[in-house]
Amino acid sequence: MYFRHFNTINCAFLLICSSPLWSSNINTSAGSDFFEDGPLVLTASRMSKPLLEAPATVSIINRDTIEASGVRDVSELFRLVPGFIVGFLNGNTPVVSYHGNGGQYERQMQVLIDGRSVFVPSFGGIPWSNLPLLIEDIERIEVIRGPNAVTYGANAFLATINIITRDAAEDIDARYSVTTSDNANPNIKDAYVRHGYHVGDLDWRLSAGTRNDKGFINVHDSKQINTANFRLDLVSAHNQFWTFQLGGSDSTTGTGSHKSVRNGIREQESTNIYFNLQWEAVGDTTNTILKLTHTLQEVADQYNSLPFALGPVPNAVALIDESRKSDRTDVEVIRTKEFSSTLRLVYGAGFRHDRIQSPLLDKENKPHYVNTGRFFGGIEWRINKNWLLDFGTSVENSSLTELEYSPRLSIIRNMSSEHALRLVISKAKRNPLFFEVSAHSVSTVSGTVPGAGPVQADILLNLGNPNIKPENILSYEIGLRSQLSHASIGSDIKLFTYTISDQIVNTKIEVPHVTLGINQAVQTYINSGKSQVSGIELSFDYHPITGLTFQTGLSLIEVESNVTTYAASFSEKTGFLHMRYHLRDRHHVSASYYYLDEVRWIQGASVRPAFNKLDLRYAYTISQEGNTQIEIIGQNLLEEYSDYRPENIAEKIFFLRLSSGF
Repeated sequence: MYFRHFNTINCAFLLICSSPLWSSNINTSAGSDFFEDGPLVLTASRMSKPLLEAPATVSIINRDTIEASGVRDVSELFRLVPGFIVGFLNGNTPVVSYHGNGGQYERQMQVLIDGRSVFVPSFGGIPWSNLPLLIEDIERIEVIRGPNAVTYGANAFLATINIITRDAAEDIDARYSVTTSDNANPNIKDAYVRHGYHVGDLDWRLSAGTRNDKGFINVHDSKQINTANFRLDLVSAHNQFWTFQLGGSDSTTGTGSHKSVRNGIREQESTNIYFNLQWEAVGDTTNTILKLTHTLQEVADQYNSLPFALGPVPNAVALIDESRKSDRTDVEVIRTKEFSSTLRLVYGAGFRHDRIQSPLLDKENKPHYVNTGRFFGGIEWRINKNWLLDFGTSVENSSLTELEYSPRLSIIRNMSSEHALRLVISKAKRNPLFFEVSAHSVSTVSGTVPGAGPVQADILLNLGNPNIKPENILSYEIGLRSQLSHASIGSDIKLFTYTISDQIVNTKIEVPHVTLGINQAVQTYINSGKSQVSGIELSFDYHPITGLTFQTGLSLIEVESNVTTYAASFSEKTGFLHMRYHLRDRHHVSASYYYLDEVRWIQGASVRPAFNKLDLRYAYTISQEGNTQIEIIGQNLLEEYSDYRPENIAEKIFFLRLSSGF
């Protein structure tokens, strides 16, 4: 194990910190800031910090990387983050996971858009394809690789993703793009249009887009997704800033399989609507943010199974209703206070109201409610020019759990103006979902019993466990981040180990059915898992000359778990290499290589073999006026592979994109 003797590494850390070798190069000039240069990040602690000061491991996907990747789905960007694995349950259902446990209903990761949670409160997971989000509107993505419940509460368990969209003032123009491939699969037909406007202290942007394709060959997984977003930014008197966002998406996706009795071929309709209102007041030493957000997610999915044998009924047909609806309202206040050049404080509170409704929760399809309140706070103390301490904690209480807290302690050692060593110890909770606690889902089965006539009965499929407890994680991390400004080099090395206890796993119980005279195999949930994960992650950025960028990352992981499916869902080795080059402002070339070791996804039927993926992009700027550009993008240019199920064959894809201002 990489961390079988973690105490040894702790000792090494202390020896390094006390060594005079590191202290000899420290810049101690009066008035110099502690890591004053470098990118600023907000997601890790809600306090704006240079990347070298971040109290957790942070990866940033910037605008240049997003454009150079050429991807059509935001989920694919996370292949460029160490430790992340990305797959497709089918052509319209991406799955994104940090380290392992990847499935459609990913429950150990928090995802935010401009700080608004898009985690589905009823069943978990992120509706990646149906997010009301357009890649062209994204400015950057901050990824916290490690527990972050101290900042964003339970479910920021293993990782947190914050997708930050562009200010309206950055898009004061009109622009469009169209993307198309030939008529073979996946038959891509995409379009995007936006218009921005500025008047006085007000800026606004209206953008809309559509994504369409036929998915994998011989799989019923086509998609048609339409999205529209509006953003308004207003600067009022006395350094007050208002942001209003409103948007939504609707999609029609193919799902189901010809081979499945229960999961038959059908079309699924989904809707996702949101609004976000934020007020921010900026003072000399204080900053206050008030935020109100609301998200509605709705899926219509009702169908009949194929005939199957069930006890005395030889040709039973089940009515299956997987429709679901959830809406989430969040109110939050955040305040930061700078007491001096060495001491800063952030604190705040939030209240969340979830309304959940689905026949999978109860046959009557009644609404259910979950209320969550939380307080959080953090302190940043510059002990001296060489040491920085960051401590934070959150206290959270919901109608599903008892009062719980999640602390994090980060100690950062400034070894020079370009290198920082960090030690992070954190605890976090993963609250059980309403489905895991209170599910009582049934299917209505009808058929004819020979010699007895027609019969109709309810079959119990899922039964929640009201006694289930939250999952717990205890995480240790040692990291070294470097930013060599004179050589345009950035790197991060992370050694980590974490233990998950009271892990929630699903199991089967036998429940007798009086009417049919059979025992039903019912799924329920219990706290019986324990897992330890250890490893090393590396990332490296290099800008040797103007216009040329290299980015690479590697993750090596070992897992010990008493849950076989959980252990198998980890990929021992993942890696990526991304290169982009801009020549004379007209020619833009980029390449992205990705490697994933063998892995078995949570809903996968078998272990999928390792594969290599290569994407290339060439863009030519036809006219500087309006930035008219044509792109040729090729994906999966190495061997064919299947990354989730054997039938999901990723073949070579070529498509064109034309974009321009008008």
